[in-house]
Amino acid sequence: MIATIPELNFVFGLGVFLLGMSRLEYGIRKLSDSRLRLWLRSSTGTPLGSVVTGTISTALLQSSSMVSLLVLAFASAGLIPFVNSVAIILGANLGTTITGWLVAIFGFKLSLEVVAIPLMGIAAYFLAISKRETHIYSIAIVVFGVALLLFGLDLMKGSMESIPERWNVEILQGHHLIFYLLFGIGITFLVQSSSAVMMMALAALNAGIIALPEAVALIIGADLGTTSTTALGSINGSSVKRKLALAHFSYNLVVDVAAFVILLPILPALTSFISLHDPLFTLVAFHSFMNAIGLIVFLPFLGFFASLIDRLFLGGRTQPIDLLDRVMPEVVDAALVALQSKTEQITLQAACNSLRLFNLKPEQLKMLENSRKEVGVGIVHQDFSKGYEDLKNQEGKIIAYSAKIQKQPLEPAEIEELERLGAIARHVVFSNKCLKDILQDLQQFRYSSSPTMRELYEMHKQFQKKSYEKLIALLVVDHTTEFILEELADMQQSNDNHLADSNQLVQKNVGSDVGDSSAISIQFNTNREIRHALKTLIKAVELLVDSQISSQVHTLQSDFATQEEG
Repeated sequence: MIATIPELNFVFGLGVFLLGMSRLEYGIRKLSDSRLRLWLRSSTGTPLGSVVTGTISTALLQSSSMVSLLVLAFASAGLIPFVNSVAIILGANLGTTITGWLVAIFGFKLSLEVVAIPLMGIAAYFLAISKRETHIYSIAIVVFGVALLLFGLDLMKGSMESIPERWNVEILQGHHLIFYLLFGIGITFLVQSSSAVMMMALAALNAGIIALPEAVALIIGADLGTTSTTALGSINGSSVKRKLALAHFSYNLVVDVAAFVILLPILPALTSFISLHDPLFTLVAFHSFMNAIGLIVFLPFLGFFASLIDRLFLGGRTQPIDLLDRVMPEVVDAALVALQSKTEQITLQAACNSLRLFNLKPEQLKMLENSRKEVGVGIVHQDFSKGYEDLKNQEGKIIAYSAKIQKQPLEPAEIEELERLGAIARHVVFSNKCLKDILQDLQQFRYSSSPTMRELYEMHKQFQKKSYEKLIALLVVDHTTEFILEELADMQQSNDNHLADSNQLVQKNVGSDVGDSSAISIQFNTNREIRHALKTLIKAVELLVDSQISSQVHTLQSDFATQEEG
């Protein structure tokens, strides 16, 4: 042991252990983030499958916080239904008990320092010579994290073993079990790691500092205290985040109270029945048993439980939270789907705004009224100029959000998807800019004394009405990709024909009532800008449907609308 004061060794060991957990989680994420995300999304189709996924992923990764982060992002983006997200979180409760089994089997039977120091040295060597973001570097971080875990545990174990020789440990014993329960809650809240508290309990139990019932009460408290992580993370968070935090706390509260009141008093009978005499094994077995029983009892009522949590949040939020503020950019899959949905929203807003240019009222469209909740769009701007300013603001949000995504490790396909979504946003805003540039000219046409100008205005108005209502229908009504592309091609042809017809109208009346040459130039320019605006927006819609993730967006939009109502 490297220190001379056992009490300090315990504090040092706890710090090293927590750092090891952090490094292990970081390294695993670097190695398997994309595969983990794909597996989480593909294996959570049912509540039972979600429970199994949460259990296995947490057991393998030894990081319930990493699993919770991904689940939260996917739930916020609507990629995983809320009830299945709750199931994953509950499964992660069971998966995290595997740490205790590994330590009970190996940690107190071997000299961990003998293993930890060589691992630490090898990992440190590769960390020093490897380039960041490489596969070898990530593996070295994982190995370094494991070494720190083992070394920290060895420090805690050794310090605990020597304490009875130096102190009268009777002052730590004999208290009511509620004292140990509350201590477990408090210490877990402080260190934000139930695994670390389990290691403390095992070390104290192994050293004879506390008895088995006291250690059990301690880990029951840790099981409840671990919900503080999601509770703290949900403060000022999205509705989904707060609902998941409440579900996690409610479930753990019921299970832990039941374990303390029902299972703990019959612990001697249980251990005698299964002939389990090793106190370390008994402690970790109890931890796994109480979580497994809780899952088995809770699973049939999971749908009702999730619905109850949903109902508690009805009417709870008056101001909707922007979708990009709800989905963490660190989870790239979910972030790209959120960005796809956001670009669909601004494309629809731009089409509605284009109708506003001619005093047409998109909010009166039946198809849009029926679909507005699904697409997550509220038409709030009654003025074209204000609507255009809002579009520019939304483009700024998209750019900033995309920049955050670009800081994450990206696959080539994800980079391509991000570029496509950025191009859509640029096309959408540029489309409305074309119309903004001719806003005053159109108003002049509308109230002009020239019959040609008034006729040109009416011609453009009818074309805008027909074109943009058709474009809106393609955005809010389900169609096949092939159908949408065919319709867009027809619209583009009609757009070209309209330019020819409007130019012909101006040309035909040259020399009659069109006024001076500058007025003729303005009319030709107006015709071009109207064509360019629609052409650019059509291109944006083409890019929208040419997406690898577009099939997921309807789910996101429906979930988003449902949560906005709540």
